[in-house]
Amino acid sequence: MSNAELLQQWILEALSASGRAGDVLAVSRFVWERHEPDLRANGDLFWTWQVDLREAATALASGGRLVVDGPRWALADGAVAAPAPTGAWQPEEIQVVVDAYVAMLLDDHEGRPVRRREAVAGVVEATGRSGDALERMWSNITHVVQEFGYQPLSHWSPRSNVPAGVRPAVQAALDALS
Repeated sequence: MSNAELLQQWILEALSASGRAGDVLAVSRFVWERHEPDLRANGDLFWTWQVDLREAATALASGGRLVVDGPRWALADGAVAAPAPTGAWQPEEIQVVVDAYVAMLLDDHEGRPVRRREAVAGVVEATGRSGDALERMWSNITHVVQEFGYQPLSHWSPRSNVPAGVRPAVQAALDALS
């Protein structure tokens, strides 16, 4: 998902949560409060998101999904936002997250730069999960990597409440390294 598509989704999400309409400030506040980690993890988007948010609103209005009336935005009839995934991680999501973590782990162990921002952006795009959810999952993976006797990435503190399906995925990924 591109940054423009992501911001459009967040606008629709904010307006859906606020009763289908709101001013630019309310939408911006919602996006910041709900998606600050995602904004911080998406490189330059952190610096440009408020300008990009207005461009995304213009694109939504051009597509007939948003009505812009000065500083007030409203969902057009029939426009809804699909919520971001919540709840239990699916096996395919776990695999994407584990693969990204192990790739960063290899870079770290081999002395190459760890491109955390790029990894976060790629996993968020692939899974639709928030940056917060991803950070928690990578902390769970850090715990499992330690359990298997490997030196984990130092960026994430270990969390022992590991979701089902994570240990076998991490074990398979680490076994493939051997």
